[in-house]
Amino acid sequence: YDYVLSMRSRFLNFSLGKATLIEALGWIDSFPAHPFHSWSSDEGKTAADDTVMKSSTPSLRTLSFIMAETAREEGLPDWVQLVALLHELGEAVKVLDPTHTGDMADSIYDWTISSRSRVVGCKPPHRATFSEYRHLNMDLEDSKYNTNLGVYKPQCGLQNVLLMWTGCEYMYYLLKHNHATLPEEGFAMIRYFLLGDWHEHHEYSAITNADDADVLPFVA
Repeated sequence: YDYVLSMRSRFLNFSLGKATLIEALGWIDSFPAHPFHSWSSDEGKTAADDTVMKSSTPSLRTLSFIMAETAREEGLPDWVQLVALLHELGEAVKVLDPTHTGDMADSIYDWTISSRSRVVGCKPPHRATFSEYRHLNMDLEDSKYNTNLGVYKPQCGLQNVLLMWTGCEYMYYLLKHNHATLPEEGFAMIRYFLLGDWHEHHEYSAITNADDADVLPFVA
């Protein structure tokens, strides 16, 4: 919970400069679309394996264009096509502040930026992604955070909770800060895209509300 607060404090003042959409897409051209594959164990790997991995793994920029084009071919609204194009751009946050982000800026991959999302400040769902590592979560030792509600009020809505610090979370707030003209469903698609525990497994019933149910079909 404290880590998320520190990341929000560091990045959500949006003081790191400006870029066009094309420039931002250029930044993520060097980011792998499958970071877990790119950072798999080196044991038993050969130089040839590395070459195949690099050539077969598309960049996030390529993936973004593919998703946008797929949305266009399927006849989806133009705002959905735009969301498909820019939803991965938030991962560029890890290179925006190389002087002050420490280890996060030294690597092309940061586990929180590219990970699936979850609500912080309350007990993680039983089926949470990587639940086998939940014992490493210090929040579970704090009575403020280790209940189904945690720091939140019943049915407060996802709009009013903190999510894990990811590229999608940064992108959502960046677009809101710049008054992007997207429907609320578009903003929901960006912010909750990684929150699979909610839109795939219907977790967080203690804090979600009718507004969340309205946008669920667009995210799922």
